Amino acid sequence: MEMTKIKEAIEKGTVFNGMVRLVQRSELLNTDILMTELNGMQVIIAREEVDMRDVKTSLVNYIGRKISFVIVSVDEDKGVLIASRKVVQEKQRDALISELESGTEFEAKITKILPFGAYVEIKGIAVLLRNSDFAEGYTALREVSKVGDVLQVKLAKVTKNNRILVQAVEKYKTDSPMNLENFEPNQVVLGRIRSVKPWGCFVCIAENIDALCPIPGTIEVEEDMRVSFRITQVRKEEEKVRGKIINILPDDIEE
Repeated sequence: MEMTKIKEAIEKGTVFNGMVRLVQRSELLNTDILMTELNGMQVIIAREEVDMRDVKTSLVNYIGRKISFVIVSVDEDKGVLIASRKVVQEKQRDALISELESGTEFEAKITKILPFGAYVEIKGIAVLLRNSDFAEGYTALREVSKVGDVLQVKLAKVTKNNRILVQAVEKYKTDSPMNLENFEPNQVVLGRIRSVKPWGCFVCIAENIDALCPIPGTIEVEEDMRVSFRITQVRKEEEKVRGKIINILPDDIEE
């Protein structure tokens, strides 16, 4: 590949594709690398430039995968192109954010199940679907879905560091008969923490019923945790419930 064309590709941010053929430690970059080829030249991608998310596991799983990359520099003496897959992903992510913010809905495939939801993939970009954005009630995604399932999603929000959170277009609903009429003070019920604010927590105790409570002083709480919740007030005319978190519960409780 001619040097003038290489420099032009660097300036334009031209995206290339290649098959990962080798993984090793690079003395040139002093880190683990992926190696592919472009027009007879070696292309190396440092671990730090492999993905938008930190890749802490072995890079061996990338062997044989076709990846997209941009050239960021060239070592003319060694005839090696130094590239980044991360930059391509960031561009694709920014384009995806624009589409999601315009209201576009996408099919997303579940790629990894988490205690608090799942990673789903849209156009090759991993985004987060939280349990609270998946179901109306306190059902965890892992209880009813599996890796490989496809869901219709839309934007929930974009965080300050450009992390994409999506929500199901049609949230999962249970057949539970529980409603506001079933609740009374001093009852202890199952709930899932919807959100944590500086001044308190919202805990989902039934579909479309989020109860307000103070942040426990002795328990560290996070969104999507399952909890046992004691009801202290039920204001049926205002459709409001208040209470307090008693305990954090594991997602799977067996007899």
